Amino acid sequence: MDHFNYDNSSSVNHLNPIEGIQFDGRAYALFDPNFKIHDTLTVNFQIQTFAHDGLILWIGDSLPESSFTIEIQNRQLIARAVVRGQPFSVRTNFTKNRLCDGVWHCVQVRLDGSLLSMKVDKRQFTKTEPRINAVDMRGPLFIAGYAENYSPPYLSVRTRDFFHGSLRNLRINNKHVDWLMPHGSGLEAATPEFHRYSSETTSNAFRPFSSAAAAAANRTYETTTFSTSATYDGRKVH
Repeated sequence: MDHFNYDNSSSVNHLNPIEGIQFDGRAYALFDPNFKIHDTLTVNFQIQTFAHDGLILWIGDSLPESSFTIEIQNRQLIARAVVRGQPFSVRTNFTKNRLCDGVWHCVQVRLDGSLLSMKVDKRQFTKTEPRINAVDMRGPLFIAGYAENYSPPYLSVRTRDFFHGSLRNLRINNKHVDWLMPHGSGLEAATPEFHRYSSETTSNAFRPFSSAAAAAANRTYETTTFSTSATYDGRKVH
């Protein structure tokens, strides 16, 4: 359950059950440095944003030219798979600003071989690519952006912006993403590592930084550390 406040992080503002975890447009999280997709992938989350563009999730495998992306582009949500150089995607077709309106929206994205489906609130969108027989890729899985030493090709990621908004109740393959749990704890939930980019790298202008964040933006990305202690599901975290 999400209920933690960060007071020393310019990358991730704070985390609680109502507002979720807030990304500022220059922060990103590394979920797994060696994530594997074998035919199926399911991602569930809730999203709140006003930004018209932004990367939500990306995994890239350069060897077979394969990747999987969830992003917002021109106020539409897009899920895109590239399998051995063959892209196929599913996207919303909202006629109004129904996604980037500052309201929480429920999203489920599922890749099942040649079938790519996406549900946003009560709307369902699907795409089938008959030329895809199997999906097998491995690489780092990033949330809300990616590291400086990666440059996703246009075939994989279309937006240039990192995600600027809030995420909550994120589950990847039915595993709850615990934003707080210490690494190596031996517990079930998966815990991402937080990083940030230098100010020259991204061009998201969703809203200005606070003064503390602006100062931190002049540095290259670094792992976020948490100096605050809090009780979390009966455990004390430092």
